[in-house]
Amino acid sequence: MFGGLTLLLTLIGLTSASPLLADEPQADEQRLILGVLAHRGDDVARQNWTPFVEYLSEQIEGARFELEPVDNDELQAAVAADRFDLILTNSGSYVMLEQRHGISRIATMQPRQMGRDEDRFGAVVIARADREDLVDLEDLRGQRLSAVHPDAFGGWWMTWRELQAAGLDVERDLASIVFTGFPVGRGLDWVLRGEVDAATFRTGILEEMEARDDPRLEQVRVVGERAFPAFDHRSSTRLYPEWPLAMRGDLDASLAHSILQATLALDAEHQASQAAEITGWSAPRSYEDVHGLMFELGVGLYAPQPFNALEWLRSNLVWLASGLAVLAFFALLYVSRVHARMRRSGRNLERSMDAMPDAVITLDAHGGISYMNPAARELTGLSRDQVLGCSLDQLLDLRELGTGRPLLPERARGERLNQALGDRSDARLVRRDGHELIVRIARTALDPVAGSSVRTLLVLTDVSEERRLVDRLVHEASHDSLTGLLNRRAFERELEIGLHAARENHVVASLLLVDLDYFKDVNDRHGHRVGDELLRQVARVLHDLTRNHDAVARIGGDEFAIIARDTNAEYSRILGQRICSALADRPLQVEARDVTIGASVGVVELGPDVPGVDEAFVAADRACYQAKDQGRGQVTVARKADIHAIPGV
Repeated sequence: MFGGLTLLLTLIGLTSASPLLADEPQADEQRLILGVLAHRGDDVARQNWTPFVEYLSEQIEGARFELEPVDNDELQAAVAADRFDLILTNSGSYVMLEQRHGISRIATMQPRQMGRDEDRFGAVVIARADREDLVDLEDLRGQRLSAVHPDAFGGWWMTWRELQAAGLDVERDLASIVFTGFPVGRGLDWVLRGEVDAATFRTGILEEMEARDDPRLEQVRVVGERAFPAFDHRSSTRLYPEWPLAMRGDLDASLAHSILQATLALDAEHQASQAAEITGWSAPRSYEDVHGLMFELGVGLYAPQPFNALEWLRSNLVWLASGLAVLAFFALLYVSRVHARMRRSGRNLERSMDAMPDAVITLDAHGGISYMNPAARELTGLSRDQVLGCSLDQLLDLRELGTGRPLLPERARGERLNQALGDRSDARLVRRDGHELIVRIARTALDPVAGSSVRTLLVLTDVSEERRLVDRLVHEASHDSLTGLLNRRAFERELEIGLHAARENHVVASLLLVDLDYFKDVNDRHGHRVGDELLRQVARVLHDLTRNHDAVARIGGDEFAIIARDTNAEYSRILGQRICSALADRPLQVEARDVTIGASVGVVELGPDVPGVDEAFVAADRACYQAKDQGRGQVTVARKADIHAIPGV
């Protein structure tokens, strides 16, 4: 990314954090600082985030967490000085800190908004309800628009990007732009009074008005409304990730693991979540689209640094005069030596790139390779003479993450190559020996220099270990360590998704609760080691009997659960009978012993009549007990009449 750029962000509608007021840490405790961007002031930050740092201190043995609220300028300086171990900041500030100081996100915040669990947000554009001529964003041409602040991420930049994508030049095509400041509701008042034709602010404001029965809501309409799956707030722009929790680049991996597990374990009902006004945390989102927004608009990380020539001349007048005199004296000497110095500089630069552990590749104006350092040649397995003049796709087998499709078009050159790589992207590299790596590719376009054909610089960094660490931490936080199946918390999230799909989209699915018969007898007779191995074998049986898109979990002790997707109760009964037969018809071999067990299965079909996760579990559990009462090894389907809402849930 580019250096020497400034980011001036006014943060809209997000929560922040503050210092932890606690006793001094013990001598044997590790002191860790959480730096928080306090956009609503220190007092609000302390109120919101003190329970969170207290929660981390309780959950992570040997560590004491403290909170320090800072403004945007202080945050940049503190991260540069390695003052913080953890950082909580907004999306725009994060991408700057990641680029400049190497911090890494570990989780994305899920704010509490009208009972909605979501880690994305956008911006909405409104006009008066009687303005039937304002339907799409293109209709704002020649109109007066209000926004929150010229540097507001959700209160202006998001909408600015969409207006630009719709073909509008905001300075030329809008009649005027008015920035109303806080609170964001001022824009709504200006629209209703006719002082502006439209207003924009972050998503969620209209829904809050609806919850308060605000009569003004009936007087406005949404301009350029978009629909997004699983996002029920009205929006006029694409969605962007919420605030990330990030860690210092050199934080101990085991400590980072513990922090991630404790963070992802927070649910909406915990005191720390209630105080912070969030429903919990999700696995870290990609923030590449935030980079894209700033790059397209030329703001934040990509804002040009203004240069005041007059001020510079005033402050350096004496030195400038002296320099001009010295320059005139040495002009002829410089001209005679310039070529030799350029050659030496070129050799020094090449030696520096040769010593770099990352792969460095330069391309000429036609996309041919003009230089590869030793690290890059090691990736290709070719000598220096063999690579010169070849195109990038001839030497590197780069594939898209997830899809596995080739990243580079054949003989990709010029603009096609730039479009394929972007400025910064991650890809899977298949080496000639078949070994695969995850590499981060940074592309920089170079200005033409006389005597040099180099036009593009590529740096490939191996981030395989970093990706494996994050993937492993996320996997361990959501899976049972004994069987490798989903744990109860992750399974409940899958069940909530299944219930939502059944209610909103009429998608058929069923919940099966599998309770092992006689497992306690096995534990008492053969010991817990045999019992643990038996649970692992049962997990393999359940995995073999289910489909890839089904969800299988161990929810505790000898209890397992399955979400059979696209399957009604009758077919789920058949699946349950197959499970009972597989476990009871023949003994399982455990440490050279024949161990005989069985299973009882309760089934409940997920539909509009199932109010929630707890009710689904209760209904399936009752059906399972009925199966046991019928002699074990049976399958019972819960009747709709037996499914009741649980008071207080």
